[in-house]
Amino acid sequence: MILYYLIIPVLYFFAYLPSSILYVLADGVAFVLYHIVGYRKKVVFDNLRKSFPDKSSEEILSIAKLSYKHLAYRVVENIKCMTISAQEIDERMAAKNIEAINKYYEEGRHVVLLVGHIAAWEYGGYKMSIACKHKLYGIVSLVTNPHFNKMVQRTRGKMGMQLIPMRDAKDFFAQQLPQPSLTVFIGDQSPSNPKNAYWTKLFNRDTGFFTGGERYARQHNCVVFYPKIVQKGRGYYTAEMIEITNAPNTLPENEITERYVRILEQQLTEYPADWLWSHKRWKHSILKIDN
Repeated sequence: MILYYLIIPVLYFFAYLPSSILYVLADGVAFVLYHIVGYRKKVVFDNLRKSFPDKSSEEILSIAKLSYKHLAYRVVENIKCMTISAQEIDERMAAKNIEAINKYYEEGRHVVLLVGHIAAWEYGGYKMSIACKHKLYGIVSLVTNPHFNKMVQRTRGKMGMQLIPMRDAKDFFAQQLPQPSLTVFIGDQSPSNPKNAYWTKLFNRDTGFFTGGERYARQHNCVVFYPKIVQKGRGYYTAEMIEITNAPNTLPENEITERYVRILEQQLTEYPADWLWSHKRWKHSILKIDN
């Protein structure tokens, strides 16, 4: 508790700084993480070399350095989320075709959004809360410290998204929601139970994926979308809604997740620096599971 009360004033100090200053600070943080601390450099370079074997050493180095900026921008944006306004979110993120989702509200259809840790995903949640007609829900993991957990959940939900802790997801899956909903699932995390994951290839490497989004879509006949969030300038983004399916139960098992993975892979091929390559995404092996 003492740590919480010591850190909160510092976080709010930075959160009230203009975003333009925070991004300058983020550039400095990226420099420190890469050149001085060397934060998970071995993991970053190993992931990049194995994912892009045809790229030269110079290309890998360039992507790696840019990925540290991506990480630093996400850090300052998460802090800025504590004070950011709906007006600034609208200024910083444009939804190119939000009507593609809103038309399903008029039809009374639920929607599932399968998201990746690409570009400004936290700002994306705010943008969807503002621009979508659906009632928003997000399946989230709890922060270990209960005081920080309350702060994080309050911050994430301040523009209307209702957050569902992962531990309560089973009960949430079972209920029938009274109005058309949009439920957000982060699909590119390492699954907590690899034995129950869907295994496929991501950059020619065996990769397990959490299937909760697909299961929920099938259970409630949801339309499934992928939001392609692309950085257009420092702190400015566009989000394009890509429809994966509007008939989930007509597809073979795991096909929705497979389509999500292929779209994710294509975006990472186009914008390879916009992902958290420091994450130990391939820490689980299907060979170990099978054995």
